[in-house]
Amino acid sequence: MTEHAQQTAKALVQLIPPSVAPDFLEEYGLNVTAEQAQAVTKELLALSLYWMTCAVRVSIPEPVCSQMHEAIHAQVREKWGSRFGLVHVPIDEFYAAMERKHRTWEDITQQGGEPIAVLSAAAEGLVDDDVVPVHGRQSILAVLLDLVPIDEIGELVAELEETLR
Repeated sequence: MTEHAQQTAKALVQLIPPSVAPDFLEEYGLNVTAEQAQAVTKELLALSLYWMTCAVRVSIPEPVCSQMHEAIHAQVREKWGSRFGLVHVPIDEFYAAMERKHRTWEDITQQGGEPIAVLSAAAEGLVDDDVVPVHGRQSILAVLLDLVPIDEIGELVAELEETLR
């Protein structure tokens, strides 16, 4: 993998929001426990990784595409406790759950769904899992809209794509 691709993988992971605290979510009108805030952190991480996977898969040719995925996941593992505050969460369990979510979100995008449809499905999942109350659906959607770095991911991957031509 080129040095630029390695740097891009690191920069992509830096775009992922760090762990969110209950008091941060309170600013959006959500009163949640530390455990619920951790669930929101995991959802932000899963969504960010989903958009990274999509962008890299569509824009970056093999073998760099696979190498980028590996580098991104290595960075996430490295920052699992420090950046994302998920010290007591088994990373393998997270990845298993994330894969199921990614399949659901992929179905939405394959059917022509825009990013807002994916974010809405994620917000609905957080309501269904009792992470946020039903009346907090719009608030958690606002959190996801504000924090999932979809445009920034696209810009970084586009810059890398240009260097690979």
